[in-house]
Amino acid sequence: MESKTIKESGYFWWRNEPIPEDDIVPESAVAGDLIITDDGRISIELHGYLPSADHAMSRIFVGSGNSYPDIEGRLKNSSEHVLLTDVYSQGGKASFGGISYENYGATNCLIGYKPLPESKGEIMFDGLSIPLTGFEDWLGLGSIETSRTKRKLVATHKTQKNIKYILEDNSTISVEFDLLAPMFGNQKNHAINITEKISFKYLSKIKKTSSELKKYFFSITDFFLILTGSDYNMEWPSLTIGRTANNTKSYKFYFLRSRNSAAAPTRHNCLLTFPTIREDFGRLFQQWQIKREEFGPGMSLYLGTRRGVELYVEHRFVNLIWGLESLHRTLNKDAPPTKLELKAQRIIGQMTSAKDRKWLEAKLEHSAEPSLAERLVECIKLLPLNFPAESLRDFCNECAGKRNDISHFGGQRAPGVYGDFLGKIYLLNNALNNIYPAIILKLCGVNDLLLLNMLSTGRASSRIKDTLNEVGLHIK
Repeated sequence: MESKTIKESGYFWWRNEPIPEDDIVPESAVAGDLIITDDGRISIELHGYLPSADHAMSRIFVGSGNSYPDIEGRLKNSSEHVLLTDVYSQGGKASFGGISYENYGATNCLIGYKPLPESKGEIMFDGLSIPLTGFEDWLGLGSIETSRTKRKLVATHKTQKNIKYILEDNSTISVEFDLLAPMFGNQKNHAINITEKISFKYLSKIKKTSSELKKYFFSITDFFLILTGSDYNMEWPSLTIGRTANNTKSYKFYFLRSRNSAAAPTRHNCLLTFPTIREDFGRLFQQWQIKREEFGPGMSLYLGTRRGVELYVEHRFVNLIWGLESLHRTLNKDAPPTKLELKAQRIIGQMTSAKDRKWLEAKLEHSAEPSLAERLVECIKLLPLNFPAESLRDFCNECAGKRNDISHFGGQRAPGVYGDFLGKIYLLNNALNNIYPAIILKLCGVNDLLLLNMLSTGRASSRIKDTLNEVGLHIK
């Protein structure tokens, strides 16, 4: 059964329609239901149709998919304000002598307690806030202390200072703390709930659109994936208008995104916990933003194997190898010509026939490039692991060979038991799944000592070393 994040009744109307002074919705508002699924599919089912120059019947008969202006709304139970953008028709029903109605879908939806700004164009926001629910163990910042005797249970909480980082463009990111607890004063209860709430907040130096902040949200979620090693879903973000706590308006932001059932990260499974990188967190985040753009597919091909995405073993493997190859090409795009390249250029330069010279240039175009195995070796050597040279070369040769088999033969090159072939690919995947994010962390500026500890003696190191040992890679 499809999970609903929201299903609430309300009134809806075209954006920026005037609202009478003593009313809360325009006269043209139509009752309906707002539905948002767990993965962010947004729709409204109206109990009538919205007025416009063309009759609603024509919109219904034209069918689904046509785009329409933004729609505002007010929800019945919560009284929250709603804005749906990138609106499109989802059909409806034309009934002569009955109730006619129409339905709409939307790409984005904003919901908040404060009225939305009146604007003919896109609304501009100052930043976003993301609850870090589920990341408490990774953060390791719990501040609720308890002590219990036979006669007394005491819980003590000391408010923590927010942790703020200034980025190069003078935007800021911060880890901020709040407390969900009983009201101030002395009370007697049969049950109480005390919860420390932690949020990640981004405050941009310049205002941004919701589309820009959506892209930023995905970048943040990928950064946390790399740090934690977990595909756990972050909660929905809120977009904010205002630069201080007293004047900030906040709107929960819904949109279509992939969701999965991954468990929250636990400290013993995380690659790097927050306390180990707390001082450098802002710098690492800044570098992540830069490197993500710089390396493009070298980052996205790895991320595409994560986020809870189900892939065949072969597909996952070639994505990992393609990604590492892309990383190496980008890292070495400005490298000086090799001796072999210079030799090829000298030979071509000595030819007098233009036709022959063109033919030979085409033949030798890629002759001086390093092999795939050599590229993999150089990528893995970025890590401070000191694998035995022969073991590393054998591992990379096998990865290159298997990649070529899959790319050129669709599987194993020679007849045999395909299950054995897949079993080997599975082991290679396990090793690459630990090597690849470590390389990304290295490129983002994590120091060698921290990387070595993460891979060889850290909380997750036993699991990591097991996957490496299975493919002949032993950390010295």
